[in-house]
Amino acid sequence: MQRGDKAEALARLREEARMAGRHETGFAFGEGSPEARLMIVGEAPGRREAELGKPFVGASGKLLDRLLEAARIDRDEVWITNVVKWRPTREEGGRVNRAPRAAEVAADSAWLERELEVIRPRVVLCLGIRAASSLIHPDFKMNAERGKWFPGPLGSRAMASFHPAYVLRQQGADGEQLIDLMQQDFREIGKAIER
Repeated sequence: MQRGDKAEALARLREEARMAGRHETGFAFGEGSPEARLMIVGEAPGRREAELGKPFVGASGKLLDRLLEAARIDRDEVWITNVVKWRPTREEGGRVNRAPRAAEVAADSAWLERELEVIRPRVVLCLGIRAASSLIHPDFKMNAERGKWFPGPLGSRAMASFHPAYVLRQQGADGEQLIDLMQQDFREIGKAIER
């Protein structure tokens, strides 16, 4: 598929997903290069992502940008998306983020599969347990398996790392240690897409 054809297919897919979804919570489809060798898959949009309609643009996005830059990976050459395209929320003195439920992951899995079919990345980086459980294997254990290579979708190679939102919630030395581990993972991803 040519670059223009991929961009057109992704635009159609974005519109189909938007029309089919849960309109009350805010929508953020994937974005980036249709020719990406690397696809980064998170869990679901947060508040800022839902407001802007783009993945990883809030605090998690800032950390992701730092990690990409340190690994010399150009964000413009990556496709960044989420397993769930609609912001999962709960009422707690206002709308707050929550983890996507299994039914939400299942409902949005077709959109992610179609994104993968169009992009055809060489490498998939799963950020967080829900992405890893969806794309690597259902019983993924983050502490035991992060940073390791697995067969990915459509002949790609897949790796998982911590979700930036999780890392940002950790305090002090624990948070710094997780960032160090993520930097190792991103360096390994950078090497893989250069090969």
